[in-house]
Amino acid sequence: MQDDLYQLDAPQSSEKSEQAILENLNDSQKQAVGAPLQNMLVIAGAGTGKTRVLVSRISWLIKVSNILPRNILAVTFTNKAAGEMRQRIGAVVGEFLEKQLWANTFHSVCLRLLRSYAPQAGLRPGFTILDTDSQSSLIKRIMKELLPNFKELKPSEIASKISTLKENRYRAQDYIDRCRLLEKNYFEEISKIYAAYEQVCIQENSVDFSELLLRTVELLEKNEAIRNLQHSRFKEILVDEFQDTNALQYTFLRLMAGPDCHVTVVGDDDQSIYGWRGADYTNMKKFVKDFDNVQKIVLALNYRSSQNILDVANCLISENNDRMMEKVLKGTNGQGSKVTIYNCPSDLFETDTVSRCIESLHNKGEKYRDMAILYRNNYLSLGFEQKLTRFHIPYVMFGGQKFFERAEILDALSYLRVLVNEDDDTAALRVINVPARKIGPKVVENLRAICQERNCSVLKAITLLKTYVAEGGNQKELVSLYKKVQPFLEIVESLKAKRTELPLNEFVDLMLNVTGLYTFYQEKDAKEGKVDAENSRVSNLGALVSNVKDFVISYENRTLNEDALLDDNQDPLLTYLSNITLASTAELKEDGSDENTADAVNMMTVHSSKGLEFKYVFLVGFEQDILPSKRALTSDKYMNEERRLAYVGVTRAKTKLYISYARQRSLFGKTNPAGASPFLREVVRTLSENETKPYEISNALAIYN
Repeated sequence: MQDDLYQLDAPQSSEKSEQAILENLNDSQKQAVGAPLQNMLVIAGAGTGKTRVLVSRISWLIKVSNILPRNILAVTFTNKAAGEMRQRIGAVVGEFLEKQLWANTFHSVCLRLLRSYAPQAGLRPGFTILDTDSQSSLIKRIMKELLPNFKELKPSEIASKISTLKENRYRAQDYIDRCRLLEKNYFEEISKIYAAYEQVCIQENSVDFSELLLRTVELLEKNEAIRNLQHSRFKEILVDEFQDTNALQYTFLRLMAGPDCHVTVVGDDDQSIYGWRGADYTNMKKFVKDFDNVQKIVLALNYRSSQNILDVANCLISENNDRMMEKVLKGTNGQGSKVTIYNCPSDLFETDTVSRCIESLHNKGEKYRDMAILYRNNYLSLGFEQKLTRFHIPYVMFGGQKFFERAEILDALSYLRVLVNEDDDTAALRVINVPARKIGPKVVENLRAICQERNCSVLKAITLLKTYVAEGGNQKELVSLYKKVQPFLEIVESLKAKRTELPLNEFVDLMLNVTGLYTFYQEKDAKEGKVDAENSRVSNLGALVSNVKDFVISYENRTLNEDALLDDNQDPLLTYLSNITLASTAELKEDGSDENTADAVNMMTVHSSKGLEFKYVFLVGFEQDILPSKRALTSDKYMNEERRLAYVGVTRAKTKLYISYARQRSLFGKTNPAGASPFLREVVRTLSENETKPYEISNALAIYN
């Protein structure tokens, strides 16, 4: 009878459902959406409506193929994409059916599985997730204790190295064994740090983001019963942005897909630009080889850009020699304006030219928010920032500090983490003296000594001291140590006693008062003259409480089912912490998806622009040794990825594209010759033979000899 709850509403006719879903799709899109149940590779060019195809395909599976939503898994790379997908599917199939669907990021799916099978995965229930700041703090602590003189790499760099090792399935011992085969250098030190880091994470019952994936893969490989359960659950798996998957994510996909499961992957090898962090577009080729009878469908009708922009993009990417197949984008928005190429005598001239052009567009009635300046490297932004300021042109920078990365928010979350996981030393040590309680480094050092002696966490060590004193222990050093850390323990214990008595948002507000964080940051704001400012730290803490309240509302209104997050029946606070950590840290680092609500020019790296579009795009610094980078000269592999990066930049433009370069550029106080990118030279050389060129060169001499 339970399965009846998941049955579809009494259907209109199947024919009507089909017509409604396929309406306004082009032929290639219809082919992908209405395909029989089968494995599919959809190669979706820039601006060809891949999200619409994915949503329509899932709707087709539910409404036409009668696949139960709970038997469908849709995997994306960002929480925003997953949320958008669920919302759009809900509009077609209804909110109730949409809620049965698994539509999550890789990390979220893995978290759900690990929450279900924590003991089988070697974890204790209630484990917490390390955000990037906590991960770096933990490594910094380990380095200070283990290798105080090791200065070759920063903690954040070692954290990145450990993540890469995990993504390539190297555990600490595997890496130690590998290092023995290498020359004795800093690899050996990294292996020691990795081993200690791995051990501390086990002790603290915490996982980082790469660990979520690696531990899930290990769980599925080792436990046949759990693997078979997933095979019986999921009949259709769909993966977005497949060109950005790494080796570990591909292995996860293969383990989740059973013999009776059909897999659809959507991606574009021409937009694979994250090779430097492990993404491997050749997974698209592996997919065709590893899965049976894969149907390949190409989407090449572009709904974003004018044809002149697409002609430049097509010409640019055609030079790559590692494409899966030739794909020529055709537009639906007419020929449009020619691409303007600014040949600038210097970088100063470039910033001035672009700024004046932006000013001119705005004077003609165009909005600043419809314009974007894209650059290969962050250092290129400074000149444009200064020039835009001089012209009184507002701008926003993408990639700035995000809300959940701010110090006051991290402090608040650390207190909450301690309350759900008393073994989380990384969180405890962050806030044990915040606000200041005269708990200095020496006190922490003495506490850590007890931790090592008793093999316990910081909080448990303080509890042991409390018991010792209560039972009449009189050793002076221990009594003195307890008096110093007693205020912290009393705060934690009082909050634990109140945790279940209040709604979660009210409890968080109470926590901010009891811990003294409100007062502490009020004083900081006052010193900086930010008492009433919108960007004050106290305002941010208030926004956190509001965010928790929004979570409480959505949590209370959720539709329960066996596929719901397992935290639902455990601890709302743990669920909240997991959700916001995934949302704030698991997103791609170069994700520029924050919406610009102000009327301001968008400034970002080309990497950040992936997935975005703008009416007017200024692709600046299009020069040799910038785009492509110097590294690209070392191999065809790097050169091809740089060309794909340029292609992504070009295809962000809808109405008008401006490309600029300088013949000489100043860097580190020196002025050096520059000149047009070889990619640009290729385009001009090839398209100059066209009767109607899609570009025009402005302000300059010919850009190639």
